[in-house]
Amino acid sequence: MKTGHKISLIYSGITIGLLLIAGIVFYFFSSNYIRNLYFHYMQEKAHAVAEEKFFKDEPDPVKYRNMVIRRKASIPTSKELFINIDNRDLARQVLSAYLNDEQIKRLYANQTVNSEHGQKVGTAFVYYDNMGTFAVIVLSRNPYGADISRTLRWALLLLVLVSAGVLWLISRLYAMRMLDRIDHDYQTEKMFVNNASHEINNPLTAIQGECEVGLLRDYSPQEYQDILRRIGHEAERVETIMRELLQFSHVRSGEEMTSLEPVSIMPLLQSLCEGHCELECKGDFTISADAHLLRMAFHNLINNAVKYSDGKPVSVTVADHLVVIRDRGIGIPKDDLPHIFEPFYRASNTGSVMGHGVGLALAKAILEKHGAKVNVESQPQHGTTVTVSFLKVAK
Repeated sequence: MKTGHKISLIYSGITIGLLLIAGIVFYFFSSNYIRNLYFHYMQEKAHAVAEEKFFKDEPDPVKYRNMVIRRKASIPTSKELFINIDNRDLARQVLSAYLNDEQIKRLYANQTVNSEHGQKVGTAFVYYDNMGTFAVIVLSRNPYGADISRTLRWALLLLVLVSAGVLWLISRLYAMRMLDRIDHDYQTEKMFVNNASHEINNPLTAIQGECEVGLLRDYSPQEYQDILRRIGHEAERVETIMRELLQFSHVRSGEEMTSLEPVSIMPLLQSLCEGHCELECKGDFTISADAHLLRMAFHNLINNAVKYSDGKPVSVTVADHLVVIRDRGIGIPKDDLPHIFEPFYRASNTGSVMGHGVGLALAKAILEKHGAKVNVESQPQHGTTVTVSFLKVAK
């Protein structure tokens, strides 16, 4: 079973299990409350029946009429018994048909006794009258409790089934999205490590090779200088790669930028374009930025355009919160275009042009951290256009 399915099943199972437990507990307490409430109404009915029966011979007709009205307004009963318990032994024989020994004992102790007889429920208590002492037993069927319990069962079942379906869909969607993101991040980091190792290994291998060559025999001072010059060049490559990697890692770390200041775009680009490309200003603007990082980002973009312009002019235009860098160089193949901002990725037509494949990835990460969007359009042999749009501009 796939990991996404496992996560969905585990999450859904736990949640539905908790929901089912909560539903069972709710059903238990609700049913118990309904049962106790019905017994409470039964007790009121039993007292109303007893008062009506034993108050007939009293001289107050108004009070008796009110008792009859009260009895009729209470819940319906199927059986009403009045058992004289002055003779306990004889009364026990009759009571045993409705109550067990423990319940009879509680009844004789003047406690109200609730009982169940199949589909019927009953209540019993002792009533004292001038005619004697009587055990009053009232039996009734509880249709409300059964109907309500049945409705609760179906409602809870429907709730669990609907919740199970919804939770399964949500958990599956969530798990798939999370797994896709984790897999993408994992593949990106894997490629990043592999490419970084490869890029660093190349100059280190060259340095090792030059050292081995220098140890093979004695050379002239000029030859030793050439060897050391090549070693220094490769060491500089390693230093450049490591510096870019550290900067890229720092930018991607998610840490908030603290050294923000107002940066005017036009002066920044003037210093970068001088002697390298044409700059046109249609409207300057200012943003709150880390000046060092922002300069690094635009330096990488402009340097990349100049490097692949094939000797043709490069133009930079500033207007309406946009910076547009356009070259008329070799362009980027269609299949390579979606990957140019991936670390260490180099287009298939770059040939022997030197580069490490970190500059564009670093530039995009810096600009996005400043709230900008980077869009690239390119056609092979017709050039490339990079558009940087800033969403937040300082007032």
